[in-house]
Amino acid sequence: MRAFARDNIPPQYLTDASGYTGSGTKLFVPEDEAGVSEVLNAAREERVPITVAGAGSGLTGARVPHGGWVLSLEKFRRLEIRDGSAQAGAAITLLELREAARPTRQFYAPDPTEIMASVGGTIATNASGSRSFKYGSTRRHVRALRVALMDGRVAEYRRGDKIDFAVPAIPVPDTTKYTAGYRLEPGMDWIDLFCGSEGTLGVILEAELALLPIPERLFAGVIFFPSDEHALDAVDTWRPIGELRMIEYVDRNSLDLLLERYPEIPARAEAALLIEAEGDDVDAWEQRLASAGALIDASWFATTMKDRERFREFRHALPEMVIAKVVPGGFLKMGTDYGCRSIEIARCWLITGGGWRRNCRAAT
Repeated sequence: MRAFARDNIPPQYLTDASGYTGSGTKLFVPEDEAGVSEVLNAAREERVPITVAGAGSGLTGARVPHGGWVLSLEKFRRLEIRDGSAQAGAAITLLELREAARPTRQFYAPDPTEIMASVGGTIATNASGSRSFKYGSTRRHVRALRVALMDGRVAEYRRGDKIDFAVPAIPVPDTTKYTAGYRLEPGMDWIDLFCGSEGTLGVILEAELALLPIPERLFAGVIFFPSDEHALDAVDTWRPIGELRMIEYVDRNSLDLLLERYPEIPARAEAALLIEAEGDDVDAWEQRLASAGALIDASWFATTMKDRERFREFRHALPEMVIAKVVPGGFLKMGTDYGCRSIEIARCWLITGGGWRRNCRAAT
C-alpha cells in the first residue's frame, strides 16, 4: 500500500483529550490522496471499519476507534493564504491557520475552545466556539471541500453544488445553535451535508475556508458580577448588540475552580461574562456595564492582543482543569453541548465546574 501501516498502534491514536480509550488493529498514515483511496478500497473489500484520527483534542470520544483500522491524515498539511480565503489540509491546526493569516490582516472566524484542533476535525464536527454568537459554526465558513469517499473516489464540492439525491424535509428546533445529527433538507449543498457528519460519510482531505478582515479595534473583557441574576440579565440586554461577537457565561463553581490558576479573580464575584465586541466605543460599554450592575473596578479589560489571548486561555482553562481533576481518579470527562428553546421559561441542568446549576438563560 502507498499508506504507511503499523500493526501496533501507538496509544496516542487510541484516545482523545477526555481520556477515553479504544482499540484498533492497524494504523494507516497515507502520504497523499491516492494512499487514502487505497486504504478505503481495502477496508471496503475486507469489510473492516475505519476511524479517522484527528488531532485528538476533542472531549467526546469521536476519534476513538472501537476495533478496525485507524486512518491518520497527519501528512495532509498544505496551507495557502489568499485574499479572502485559505486552502488548508486536514491536519492544519487552527493555531497554524491563525498565525499564517495574521500577517495578511485576516482571520478565520470559527473559534473552538481548543486552538490545536485540526481543520479536518472541526469540519467533521461542524465546530463552533466562542465567536459563534456572531459568526455561527464552521459550516458557514467552508467554501469548498475535497473528500475521499468509501468507494475510493476523491470528490471536490464547492459551495452551491447541490446533492443529487432526494432527502426529506426534517423539522429542526427553533434554536440559535443546532448541530445534532445530519443536516438534511431538499436541494441542500454537499458541503452542508459533510460538515458535521463526524466522518461517517467521507474523509475530509482539504478545504477552502473563508477569511475575514481583522477588525481594526476590539473591546474585550472578563466582566465580573455580584450575582447570577445580574450576569444573566446582562446577557438578555446585550444579546441584540450588533457588534458583539462573543458572550460566554461562567458561574461561581467554575470561578472557584479557576481560582487555583487565577487567584486574582475577585472574591465577591458570583458570575462572569467573557465578551468581545468589534469597535471600541468605550463610553457606550461603560454605560452598559454600569447599568448591568457589573463589578467594573474588579473586571479585566483587554488593551492588547496579548490580553485577548490571556482571556482565551482563561476560557480554555476550565475544561482543562476539570480534566486534570477527574482523570487521575479514574473518571472520564466526556463533553457535549445542549441548550433550551426558550431562554426565559425552559428549565435545564448545566453541569459546571464542580456542581449542578439550574439555569438556562445563558445556554442559548
